[in-house]
Amino acid sequence: MQIILGITGGIAAYKSAELARLLVNQGHRVRCILTEAGSRFITPLTLTSLTGEPCYGANPDQGEWRANPGVEHIELARWADLVAVVPATANILGKAANGLASDLLSTVLLATRAPVLWAPAMNTGMWEHPAVQANLQRLRSFGHAVVEPGEGVLACGEEGAGKLADVAAIAEAIQVHGTPKLASLAGRRVLITAGPTREDLDPVRTLTNRSTGSMGIELARAFRDAGAQVRLVLGGDLPSPWGVETMRVRSAQQMLEACTAHWADSDGLVAAAAVADQRPEASSSEKVKKADGTETLALVRTPDILATLAANRRSDQWVVGFAAESEKHLEHAGDKLRRKGLDAVLVNDVQAGRGFGAQVNTLTPLTVQGPHPALGPLPKDQLARAVVQWWAGRLEAGKG
Repeated sequence: MQIILGITGGIAAYKSAELARLLVNQGHRVRCILTEAGSRFITPLTLTSLTGEPCYGANPDQGEWRANPGVEHIELARWADLVAVVPATANILGKAANGLASDLLSTVLLATRAPVLWAPAMNTGMWEHPAVQANLQRLRSFGHAVVEPGEGVLACGEEGAGKLADVAAIAEAIQVHGTPKLASLAGRRVLITAGPTREDLDPVRTLTNRSTGSMGIELARAFRDAGAQVRLVLGGDLPSPWGVETMRVRSAQQMLEACTAHWADSDGLVAAAAVADQRPEASSSEKVKKADGTETLALVRTPDILATLAANRRSDQWVVGFAAESEKHLEHAGDKLRRKGLDAVLVNDVQAGRGFGAQVNTLTPLTVQGPHPALGPLPKDQLARAVVQWWAGRLEAGKG
Protein backbone atom coordinates (compact mmCIF):
# COMPACT_ATOMS: atom_id res chain seq x y z
CA MET A 1 0.00 0.00 0.00
CA GLN A 2 1.17 3.58 -0.71
CA ILE A 3 0.49 5.68 2.36
CA ILE A 4 0.66 9.43 2.95
CA LEU A 5 1.40 10.04 6.64
CA GLY A 6 0.44 13.57 7.67
CA ILE A 7 2.12 14.83 10.85
CA THR A 8 0.84 17.90 12.62
CA GLY A 9 2.01 19.92 15.62
CA GLY A 10 1.59 18.01 18.85
CA ILE A 11 3.88 16.32 21.34
CA ALA A 12 2.64 12.95 20.05
CA ALA A 13 4.36 13.72 16.72
CA TYR A 14 7.38 11.72 17.89
CA LYS A 15 5.21 8.58 17.75
CA SER A 16 4.68 9.11 14.04
CA ALA A 17 8.29 8.05 13.51
CA GLU A 18 7.53 4.72 15.19
CA LEU A 19 4.38 4.35 13.10
CA ALA A 20 6.24 5.15 9.86
CA ARG A 21 8.86 2.52 10.64
CA LEU A 22 6.22 -0.07 11.53
CA LEU A 23 4.34 0.52 8.28
CA VAL A 24 7.53 0.23 6.24
CA ASN A 25 8.39 -3.03 8.01
CA GLN A 26 4.93 -4.31 7.05
CA GLY A 27 5.82 -3.75 3.39
CA HIS A 28 4.10 -0.41 2.75
CA ARG A 29 5.57 2.65 1.04
CA VAL A 30 5.25 5.71 3.25
CA ARG A 31 5.65 9.36 2.31
CA CYS A 32 5.36 11.90 5.12
CA ILE A 33 3.93 15.42 4.96
CA LEU A 34 4.91 17.73 7.81
CA THR A 35 2.98 20.83 8.72
CA GLU A 36 5.00 23.82 9.92
CA ALA A 37 4.00 23.10 13.53
CA GLY A 38 4.79 19.41 13.07
CA SER A 39 8.32 20.22 11.88
CA ARG A 40 9.02 21.80 15.29
CA PHE A 41 8.53 18.41 16.95
CA ILE A 42 10.14 16.05 14.44
CA THR A 43 12.52 16.61 11.53
CA PRO A 44 12.21 15.71 7.84
CA LEU A 45 15.60 13.95 8.05
CA THR A 46 14.28 11.53 10.69
CA LEU A 47 11.24 10.63 8.61
CA THR A 48 13.17 10.32 5.36
CA SER A 49 15.72 8.07 7.03
CA LEU A 50 12.99 5.79 8.41
CA THR A 51 10.88 5.56 5.25
CA GLY A 52 13.44 5.82 2.46
CA GLU A 53 11.06 8.29 0.78
CA PRO A 54 11.08 12.09 0.47
CA CYS A 55 9.47 14.09 3.26
CA TYR A 56 7.18 16.84 2.02
CA GLY A 57 5.69 20.01 3.44
CA ALA A 58 7.49 22.19 5.96
CA ASN A 59 11.25 21.82 5.85
CA PRO A 60 13.74 24.12 7.62
CA ASP A 61 16.07 23.83 4.62
CA GLN A 62 13.56 24.23 1.82
CA GLY A 63 10.50 26.00 3.15
CA GLU A 64 6.92 24.87 2.61
CA TRP A 65 6.94 24.12 -1.11
CA ARG A 66 9.14 22.15 -3.50
CA ALA A 67 10.35 23.38 -6.87
CA ASN A 68 7.09 22.42 -8.58
CA PRO A 69 4.36 23.58 -6.18
CA GLY A 70 1.66 23.80 -8.84
CA VAL A 71 1.16 20.04 -9.12
CA GLU A 72 2.85 18.55 -6.05
CA HIS A 73 -0.35 18.30 -4.03
CA ILE A 74 -2.16 16.63 -6.94
CA GLU A 75 0.67 14.15 -7.54
CA LEU A 76 0.71 13.17 -3.88
CA ALA A 77 -3.09 12.96 -3.74
CA ARG A 78 -3.09 10.59 -6.71
CA TRP A 79 -0.10 8.58 -5.45
CA ALA A 80 -1.74 7.68 -2.14
CA ASP A 81 -3.78 4.54 -1.55
CA LEU A 82 -4.57 5.97 1.89
CA VAL A 83 -3.92 9.20 3.79
CA ALA A 84 -3.44 8.97 7.56
CA VAL A 85 -3.01 12.02 9.79
CA VAL A 86 -1.14 11.06 12.96
CA PRO A 87 -1.31 12.94 15.25
CA ALA A 88 -4.30 15.00 14.15
CA THR A 89 -4.67 18.29 15.99
CA ALA A 90 -7.87 20.27 16.43
CA ASN A 91 -6.52 22.70 13.83
CA ILE A 92 -6.15 20.18 10.99
CA LEU A 93 -9.50 18.57 11.84
CA GLY A 94 -11.17 21.97 11.54
CA LYS A 95 -9.44 22.74 8.25
CA ALA A 96 -10.36 19.44 6.63
CA ALA A 97 -13.94 19.47 7.90
CA ASN A 98 -14.51 22.88 6.35
CA GLY A 99 -12.61 22.40 3.09
CA LEU A 100 -9.75 24.79 3.90
CA ALA A 101 -6.44 24.33 2.08
CA SER A 102 -3.73 26.59 3.49
CA ASP A 103 -0.72 24.26 3.42
CA LEU A 104 0.43 21.12 1.63
CA LEU A 105 -1.24 18.61 3.95
CA SER A 106 -4.65 20.30 3.97
CA THR A 107 -4.44 20.70 0.18
CA VAL A 108 -3.66 17.01 -0.33
CA LEU A 109 -6.56 16.10 1.97
CA LEU A 110 -8.87 18.20 -0.18
CA ALA A 111 -7.57 16.75 -3.46
CA THR A 112 -7.27 13.06 -2.65
CA ARG A 113 -9.90 10.44 -3.42
CA ALA A 114 -8.13 7.85 -1.30
CA PRO A 115 -9.49 6.70 2.10
CA VAL A 116 -8.58 9.08 4.93
CA LEU A 117 -7.88 8.06 8.52
CA TRP A 118 -7.49 10.37 11.52
CA ALA A 119 -5.76 9.64 14.84
CA PRO A 120 -6.48 12.70 17.01
CA ALA A 121 -4.35 13.71 20.00
CA MET A 122 -4.97 16.78 22.16
CA ASN A 123 -5.87 18.06 25.60
CA THR A 124 -9.06 16.60 27.09
CA GLY A 125 -10.83 19.98 27.09
CA MET A 126 -10.04 20.46 23.41
CA TRP A 127 -11.06 16.89 22.53
CA GLU A 128 -14.42 17.27 24.27
CA HIS A 129 -15.17 20.71 22.82
CA PRO A 130 -18.39 20.71 20.75
CA ALA A 131 -16.60 22.28 17.77
CA VAL A 132 -14.02 19.47 17.62
CA GLN A 133 -16.70 16.78 17.97
CA ALA A 134 -18.79 18.46 15.27
CA ASN A 135 -15.79 18.54 12.93
CA LEU A 136 -15.15 14.84 13.58
CA GLN A 137 -18.77 14.03 12.86
CA ARG A 138 -18.56 15.90 9.58
CA LEU A 139 -15.36 14.09 8.58
CA ARG A 140 -17.04 10.77 9.33
CA SER A 141 -19.92 11.85 7.08
CA PHE A 142 -17.32 12.18 4.30
CA GLY A 143 -16.46 8.50 4.81
CA HIS A 144 -13.31 9.18 6.82
CA ALA A 145 -12.28 6.84 9.64
CA VAL A 146 -11.26 7.94 13.13
CA VAL A 147 -9.05 6.03 15.58
CA GLU A 148 -10.32 7.40 18.86
CA PRO A 149 -7.73 8.62 21.37
CA GLY A 150 -7.21 6.78 24.61
CA GLU A 151 -7.27 7.97 28.18
CA GLY A 152 -4.27 8.59 30.42
CA VAL A 153 -1.84 11.20 31.65
CA LEU A 154 -1.40 13.85 28.95
CA ALA A 155 1.68 15.94 28.20
CA CYS A 156 0.10 18.88 30.01
CA GLY A 157 -0.06 16.83 33.20
CA GLU A 158 -3.84 16.45 33.15
CA GLU A 159 -5.47 13.05 32.98
CA GLY A 160 -8.32 12.18 30.65
CA ALA A 161 -9.24 11.44 27.03
CA GLY A 162 -7.02 12.77 24.26
CA LYS A 163 -3.96 10.54 24.39
CA LEU A 164 -2.87 9.28 20.95
CA ALA A 165 -4.07 5.74 20.33
CA ASP A 166 -1.54 2.93 20.48
CA VAL A 167 0.71 2.93 17.41
CA ALA A 168 0.00 -0.76 16.69
CA ALA A 169 -3.75 -0.07 16.76
CA ILE A 170 -3.32 2.83 14.32
CA ALA A 171 -1.28 0.63 11.98
CA GLU A 172 -4.01 -2.01 12.14
CA ALA A 173 -6.69 0.57 11.39
CA ILE A 174 -4.66 1.72 8.37
CA GLN A 175 -4.53 -1.89 7.17
CA VAL A 176 -8.30 -2.24 7.58
CA HIS A 177 -9.25 0.90 5.71
CA GLY A 178 -6.67 0.56 2.97
CA THR A 179 -7.35 -3.08 2.05
CA PRO A 180 -9.59 -3.70 -0.99
CA LYS A 181 -12.82 -5.45 0.01
CA LEU A 182 -14.04 -8.76 -1.39
CA ALA A 183 -17.48 -8.49 -2.99
CA SER A 184 -18.70 -11.81 -1.62
CA LEU A 185 -17.81 -10.83 1.97
CA ALA A 186 -18.37 -7.07 2.07
CA GLY A 187 -21.01 -6.34 4.69
CA ARG A 188 -21.52 -10.01 5.56
CA ARG A 189 -21.87 -10.72 9.28
CA VAL A 190 -19.37 -13.37 10.31
CA LEU A 191 -19.26 -15.00 13.74
CA ILE A 192 -15.83 -16.38 14.68
CA THR A 193 -14.83 -18.45 17.71
CA ALA A 194 -11.20 -18.52 18.79
CA GLY A 195 -8.91 -19.59 21.58
CA PRO A 196 -9.12 -22.29 24.23
CA THR A 197 -11.91 -22.73 26.71
CA ARG A 198 -11.05 -23.35 30.34
CA GLU A 199 -13.04 -25.57 32.69
CA ASP A 200 -12.29 -24.84 36.33
CA LEU A 201 -11.66 -27.57 38.89
CA ASP A 202 -11.22 -25.01 41.66
CA PRO A 203 -10.01 -21.37 41.88
CA VAL A 204 -6.46 -22.49 41.01
CA ARG A 205 -6.67 -25.49 38.65
CA THR A 206 -8.29 -25.72 35.26
CA LEU A 207 -8.75 -28.12 32.32
CA THR A 208 -7.73 -26.58 29.01
CA ASN A 209 -5.57 -27.26 25.92
CA ARG A 210 -2.55 -25.89 24.08
CA SER A 211 -4.42 -23.49 21.81
CA THR A 212 -3.36 -19.84 22.02
CA GLY A 213 -6.17 -18.45 19.85
CA SER A 214 -3.77 -16.77 17.42
CA MET A 215 -5.18 -18.46 14.30
CA GLY A 216 -8.74 -17.44 15.14
CA ILE A 217 -7.64 -13.88 15.87
CA GLU A 218 -5.85 -13.68 12.51
CA LEU A 219 -8.99 -15.03 10.82
CA ALA A 220 -11.01 -12.28 12.50
CA ARG A 221 -8.55 -9.72 11.15
CA ALA A 222 -8.61 -11.20 7.66
CA PHE A 223 -12.42 -11.33 7.44
CA ARG A 224 -12.57 -7.78 8.85
CA ASP A 225 -10.06 -6.55 6.27
CA ALA A 226 -12.08 -8.22 3.49
CA GLY A 227 -15.09 -6.11 4.47
CA ALA A 228 -17.04 -8.46 6.73
CA GLN A 229 -18.66 -7.34 9.97
CA VAL A 230 -16.95 -9.64 12.44
CA ARG A 231 -18.01 -10.72 15.90
CA LEU A 232 -15.33 -12.65 17.78
CA VAL A 233 -16.06 -14.97 20.70
CA LEU A 234 -12.64 -15.30 22.29
CA GLY A 235 -11.16 -17.53 24.95
CA GLY A 236 -7.62 -17.28 26.29
CA ASP A 237 -5.49 -14.27 27.03
CA LEU A 238 -4.41 -12.78 23.68
CA PRO A 239 -5.55 -9.22 22.94
CA SER A 240 -8.48 -8.84 20.56
CA PRO A 241 -7.98 -7.22 17.13
CA TRP A 242 -8.70 -3.54 16.60
CA GLY A 243 -12.16 -2.80 15.25
CA VAL A 244 -13.61 -6.25 15.96
CA GLU A 245 -16.52 -6.62 18.37
CA THR A 246 -15.21 -9.14 20.89
CA MET A 247 -16.94 -11.18 23.58
CA ARG A 248 -14.55 -12.66 26.15
CA VAL A 249 -15.47 -16.09 27.50
CA ARG A 250 -13.89 -18.71 29.71
CA SER A 251 -15.86 -21.96 29.58
CA ALA A 252 -17.50 -23.92 26.76
CA GLN A 253 -20.93 -23.08 28.17
CA GLN A 254 -20.12 -19.36 28.11
CA MET A 255 -18.89 -19.66 24.52
CA LEU A 256 -22.09 -21.44 23.49
CA GLU A 257 -24.24 -18.77 25.15
CA ALA A 258 -22.29 -15.93 23.46
CA CYS A 259 -22.54 -17.62 20.06
CA THR A 260 -26.23 -18.40 20.46
CA ALA A 261 -26.96 -14.76 21.26
CA HIS A 262 -25.51 -13.65 17.89
CA TRP A 263 -26.10 -16.64 15.60
CA ALA A 264 -29.55 -15.63 14.36
CA ASP A 265 -28.30 -12.35 12.83
CA SER A 266 -25.08 -13.81 11.40
CA ASP A 267 -24.49 -14.88 7.80
CA GLY A 268 -21.86 -17.46 8.68
CA LEU A 269 -19.70 -19.07 11.32
CA VAL A 270 -15.99 -19.88 11.41
CA ALA A 271 -15.43 -22.11 14.43
CA ALA A 272 -11.69 -21.89 15.09
CA ALA A 273 -11.87 -22.24 18.87
CA ALA A 274 -10.31 -25.24 20.58
CA VAL A 275 -13.16 -26.11 22.91
CA ALA A 276 -12.41 -28.36 25.87
CA ASP A 277 -14.43 -31.53 25.33
CA GLN A 278 -14.80 -32.30 29.04
CA ARG A 279 -15.31 -30.41 32.26
CA PRO A 280 -15.19 -31.56 35.88
CA GLU A 281 -18.49 -33.00 37.02
CA ALA A 282 -18.20 -30.70 40.02
CA SER A 283 -15.95 -27.73 40.72
CA SER A 284 -14.93 -26.45 44.12
CA SER A 285 -15.23 -22.85 45.29
CA GLU A 286 -12.12 -23.42 47.42
CA LYS A 287 -8.74 -24.82 46.46
CA VAL A 288 -8.81 -28.61 46.70
CA LYS A 289 -6.09 -29.85 49.06
CA LYS A 290 -3.78 -32.75 48.35
CA ALA A 291 -4.88 -36.10 49.70
CA ASP A 292 -3.08 -39.39 50.25
CA GLY A 293 -3.93 -42.30 48.01
CA THR A 294 -5.61 -42.43 44.62
CA GLU A 295 -7.58 -39.39 43.51
CA THR A 296 -10.33 -39.63 40.94
CA LEU A 297 -11.58 -36.80 38.76
CA ALA A 298 -15.03 -37.32 37.27
CA LEU A 299 -15.52 -35.62 33.90
CA VAL A 300 -18.63 -34.87 31.86
CA ARG A 301 -18.97 -33.68 28.26
CA THR A 302 -19.17 -29.99 27.47
CA PRO A 303 -21.75 -28.77 24.93
CA ASP A 304 -20.88 -29.29 21.26
CA ILE A 305 -20.97 -25.67 20.13
CA LEU A 306 -20.37 -26.31 16.44
CA ALA A 307 -22.99 -29.06 16.18
CA THR A 308 -25.53 -27.00 18.11
CA LEU A 309 -25.16 -23.94 15.88
CA ALA A 310 -25.06 -26.00 12.66
CA ALA A 311 -28.26 -27.81 13.66
CA ASN A 312 -30.01 -24.46 14.24
CA ARG A 313 -29.02 -22.61 11.12
CA ARG A 314 -31.12 -21.18 8.33
CA SER A 315 -30.68 -22.37 4.78
CA ASP A 316 -28.84 -19.15 3.90
CA GLN A 317 -26.25 -19.49 6.70
CA TRP A 318 -22.91 -21.23 6.23
CA VAL A 319 -20.67 -23.01 8.73
CA VAL A 320 -16.92 -23.63 8.52
CA GLY A 321 -15.28 -25.79 11.17
CA PHE A 322 -11.75 -26.77 12.13
CA ALA A 323 -10.44 -30.28 12.73
CA ALA A 324 -7.24 -30.60 14.75
CA GLU A 325 -6.12 -34.16 14.00
CA SER A 326 -3.02 -36.13 14.92
CA GLU A 327 -3.78 -39.15 12.67
CA LYS A 328 -6.02 -40.15 9.75
CA HIS A 329 -6.55 -36.45 9.19
CA LEU A 330 -8.89 -36.45 6.20
CA GLU A 331 -10.84 -39.49 7.38
CA HIS A 332 -11.61 -38.01 10.79
CA ALA A 333 -12.26 -34.54 9.37
CA GLY A 334 -14.61 -35.98 6.74
CA ASP A 335 -16.58 -37.73 9.46
CA LYS A 336 -16.89 -34.40 11.32
CA LEU A 337 -18.00 -32.64 8.13
CA ARG A 338 -20.82 -35.12 7.48
CA ARG A 339 -21.88 -35.74 11.09
CA LYS A 340 -22.26 -32.04 11.92
CA GLY A 341 -23.58 -30.93 8.54
CA LEU A 342 -20.80 -28.40 7.84
CA ASP A 343 -20.04 -26.59 4.60
CA ALA A 344 -16.29 -26.99 5.02
CA VAL A 345 -13.67 -28.16 7.46
CA LEU A 346 -10.12 -26.80 7.67
CA VAL A 347 -7.88 -29.70 8.65
CA ASN A 348 -4.98 -28.93 10.96
CA ASP A 349 -2.24 -31.53 11.61
CA VAL A 350 -1.41 -31.24 15.31
CA GLN A 351 0.80 -34.30 15.57
CA ALA A 352 3.53 -33.74 18.19
CA GLY A 353 1.91 -30.43 19.18
CA ARG A 354 2.33 -28.93 15.73
CA GLY A 355 0.01 -26.00 15.00
CA PHE A 356 -0.52 -24.88 18.61
CA GLY A 357 1.40 -21.68 19.19
CA ALA A 358 3.49 -22.10 16.03
CA GLN A 359 3.70 -19.06 13.80
CA VAL A 360 3.77 -21.12 10.58
CA ASN A 361 1.00 -23.58 9.84
CA THR A 362 -0.78 -25.48 7.06
CA LEU A 363 -4.52 -26.01 6.61
CA THR A 364 -6.21 -28.38 4.18
CA PRO A 365 -9.77 -27.40 3.21
CA LEU A 366 -12.26 -30.26 2.97
CA THR A 367 -15.79 -30.06 1.53
CA VAL A 368 -18.32 -32.64 0.39
CA GLN A 369 -16.54 -32.60 -2.97
CA GLY A 370 -13.35 -33.80 -1.24
CA PRO A 371 -10.06 -32.23 -0.16
CA HIS A 372 -8.84 -29.01 -1.78
CA PRO A 373 -5.20 -27.96 -2.28
CA ALA A 374 -3.46 -27.28 1.02
CA LEU A 375 -3.06 -23.69 2.15
CA GLY A 376 0.45 -23.15 3.48
CA PRO A 377 2.83 -23.60 5.07
CA LEU A 378 2.43 -19.89 5.78
CA PRO A 379 2.71 -17.52 8.73
CA LYS A 380 -0.68 -17.40 10.44
CA ASP A 381 -1.56 -13.89 9.25
CA GLN A 382 -0.92 -14.88 5.63
CA LEU A 383 -2.62 -18.23 6.15
CA ALA A 384 -5.73 -16.50 7.46
CA ARG A 385 -5.85 -14.29 4.37
CA ALA A 386 -5.46 -17.38 2.17
CA VAL A 387 -8.39 -19.01 3.98
CA VAL A 388 -10.54 -15.92 3.46
CA GLN A 389 -9.64 -15.74 -0.23
CA TRP A 390 -10.48 -19.44 -0.65
CA TRP A 391 -13.81 -19.15 1.15
CA ALA A 392 -14.73 -15.90 -0.63
CA GLY A 393 -14.18 -17.75 -3.91
CA ARG A 394 -16.54 -20.50 -2.75
CA LEU A 395 -19.19 -17.92 -1.84
CA GLU A 396 -18.72 -16.17 -5.17
CA ALA A 397 -19.35 -19.47 -6.95
CA GLY A 398 -22.44 -20.10 -4.84
CA LYS A 399 -20.93 -23.12 -3.10
CA GLY A 400 -20.80 -21.71 0.43
